[in-house]
Amino acid sequence: MKKENEIIVIDSNNDVGSTVNAFSKGLQQYLEQLNLPSQNVLVSPDERMDVIENLPRVVTRLAPENRNEAMYISKFIAACGAGLFDAALNFLWNETVMNLRRKVVRFDLDYFLNSTITDSKRRSNFKTEEDLKKLDEWELIKGCKDTGIITEIGYKHLDYIRDMRNHASAAHPNHNDLDGLQLTSWLQTCIKEVLAKEPEGPVLEVKRLLNNLRTNILSENDLPPIVANIQLLPTDLVDSTIRAVFGMYTDPQLDVQIRNNLKLVAPALWRNCSNDSKKNSGLKYAVFSANADLDRKGYAHEFLKFVEGLSFLPKEQIIVDMNQALDDLLMVHNSYNNFHNEPPHARLLSAYVPPTGDIPELVISKYVKALTMCSIGNGYGVSESAIVYYNELINRFKDPQILEFVKLINDSDIKSRLQFTSCAKNYKSLSQEFINRTANLNLRKVLEIISNTSIKNLQNLNKESEFIRNLKQLGV
Repeated sequence: MKKENEIIVIDSNNDVGSTVNAFSKGLQQYLEQLNLPSQNVLVSPDERMDVIENLPRVVTRLAPENRNEAMYISKFIAACGAGLFDAALNFLWNETVMNLRRKVVRFDLDYFLNSTITDSKRRSNFKTEEDLKKLDEWELIKGCKDTGIITEIGYKHLDYIRDMRNHASAAHPNHNDLDGLQLTSWLQTCIKEVLAKEPEGPVLEVKRLLNNLRTNILSENDLPPIVANIQLLPTDLVDSTIRAVFGMYTDPQLDVQIRNNLKLVAPALWRNCSNDSKKNSGLKYAVFSANADLDRKGYAHEFLKFVEGLSFLPKEQIIVDMNQALDDLLMVHNSYNNFHNEPPHARLLSAYVPPTGDIPELVISKYVKALTMCSIGNGYGVSESAIVYYNELINRFKDPQILEFVKLINDSDIKSRLQFTSCAKNYKSLSQEFINRTANLNLRKVLEIISNTSIKNLQNLNKESEFIRNLKQLGV
């Protein structure tokens, strides 16, 4: 006889299978008694067993201390056993997001926020761990990629799972089918890339550098090893670090000693960061100026002066307006219900572009990237109401914009999109269209390579020697 509070231990998968079958039949009968839909409510027991049989091997990747805190993984398993795969995917995503937030706080919250949130007004609303909940999930995972908390391949996988979570989980109404092996694979990915993995390698050098900048008194004599380490960092990490340093330096409340430390290391960061990051600093200055934020504007000018970056200051107010319009367009494009929300932002952006298609150099890269991402879509299509604006603007592309387009094959956000067949087809279609619109033979050659590459190989084209060689001939 079963004693009160006795725990029943299931010793074999056969026992689990019997329990799953019994639960399914019992629930189906109960729903029928209530005159509620009983078919296609739960996934089949066979699909559930695909998950259950693989769970022990996958979950053991988690360290015991992490397993003890993984409440949503328990809910994931419970939902899988019950046959509610859409709910299980939602629980898995919740556990992943919570883990990423904890990693951000443990690593360096200010560094993450300064690197991820480029709008200074919006940045002022993010100060504590609790504020991370206000950050869109796509921004969280992209910010973790940019700051090195997760790898680029991890970002690519998580971006796909996030997209599936938005369209196939219980987070939103849907009738999409998920299978057990698929769900197990996503669990393994989240554990491997996030839950059981801590930042490592060069990103730890960034953490050490930021800590030293905040806590120590540095001098010129301390610079040589610091500069040597900066030169060894990947460009992406240098970019995120200088964004953080710029954000710190322009904070009017910053301690004088920290500001002096930043003056010492910022020139080395500036010399090793990308031109896009330098342009971004100039854009931020323009934002401070437009908002009459005189203190931050003064510190931004001072920063650009001592890193010898004044040439990146914008000359026209329209740069500020276009930058904001592009940020807003990308924000709605990456958010839920983007097909409905994109058109007004696309229409506003088009108002800043003259019939000649000439736009300020400082926003060309972001401009081309935004239009490319929106026009190739997100794997579920494009906004039918906004595509007319995207086509109109893309039809005005000239060599500078087309050059930026081919460079996007190296961009992690674009590469993540190219894993979707429809996005890859659209990207190839644009390449084909641009071939006859440029007289630059080297540029035509690169476009032809893109057009002739198979959809399967497109996202890895940037590793092909012929493609790399032709890009170099363009000065990329």
